[in-house]
Amino acid sequence: MLSTPVVLIVFRRPEVTRRNIDALRKVQPTELFVIADGPRPGRPEEAAQCEAVHAVLREVDWDCTIHTKYAERNLGLEANVELGLDWVFSQVDRAIVLEDDCIADPSFFAYCEDLLSRYREEKRVWLIAGDNKLVPRRMFQGRSYDFASWASVWGWATWADRWQAHRALFPRDHAGAEERVNSTPRTADATRPTPAIPRREALVTDKAFEHFSNVAVDTDGDSRGWDHHYWVTIMSEGGLCATPAYNTIENDGYGEGATHTRSAKAPTPAEPMPFPLVHPPAVELNKDVQAELELVLLRIDGRLSRVVRKVIRPLWMRAIVRKVITQPLIWRFVRKILAR
Repeated sequence: MLSTPVVLIVFRRPEVTRRNIDALRKVQPTELFVIADGPRPGRPEEAAQCEAVHAVLREVDWDCTIHTKYAERNLGLEANVELGLDWVFSQVDRAIVLEDDCIADPSFFAYCEDLLSRYREEKRVWLIAGDNKLVPRRMFQGRSYDFASWASVWGWATWADRWQAHRALFPRDHAGAEERVNSTPRTADATRPTPAIPRREALVTDKAFEHFSNVAVDTDGDSRGWDHHYWVTIMSEGGLCATPAYNTIENDGYGEGATHTRSAKAPTPAEPMPFPLVHPPAVELNKDVQAELELVLLRIDGRLSRVVRKVIRPLWMRAIVRKVITQPLIWRFVRKILAR
């Protein structure tokens, strides 16, 4: 059984939630924290969908202590995640975090446990990722993982002190979110008591530095997700994130029901992490992995990609565009444009 606490963040998708419970059943965590957002006003079908998710969670059939934080009303993604993780890390010193659509290979949990133990006192390590955004394996030079200044949160792990350090620097409390009844709650402003600017040495490309510098000063709470703000904290504090050479998470949340990943895209299957792990010789930035992650981020969330999403509305058309630009020869050309 898995001794590290697992956090499952859910909303209104019972099908992917069941897939996640089935995956967790293989490793049987002894402690499970469930963070569930509530239905949005004006969408009567969501109350039944949220209840269907709760019913799936009642299917947990192994020896497990389950803690639940069910919002009666919709808090919104940012408030649900940030306040939910605050609740979790007020009770445990480490955790593995999964959103409902992040289906993990069983090896992901062993990998996280190994690194949570190995880097517990290494304060430069802030995040352990299970998804690697398909960074080519050759860039890891035979290692099981390596370090970058940002990493995917499609399946990740961290320690309470790192999350709490971030929240001390980014303490928006979403006050009043639970009291709003007649409208979808507006995400709280993304403000910090003290400005946090990414360190230039944390990023390889000028475009990525520009991207995260803009995130750091953007006060619109809906403009960037909670993950971007966590990454800005990590970069400004000189922190690092572990990114795996093997993609141990399948994201099954693409399409119309998703909040962010709405494009029509087939999920990439999770793959097992080989053991024993091959650790990097030092806790330092792998510039090859970092550069590739920066280019992937700019492709999916940079200024150009946001313009394209506004222009190209149909999901099937976006899928065609993605398939074209990710062809190896075309991607070599596109990445040069993104890096400028």
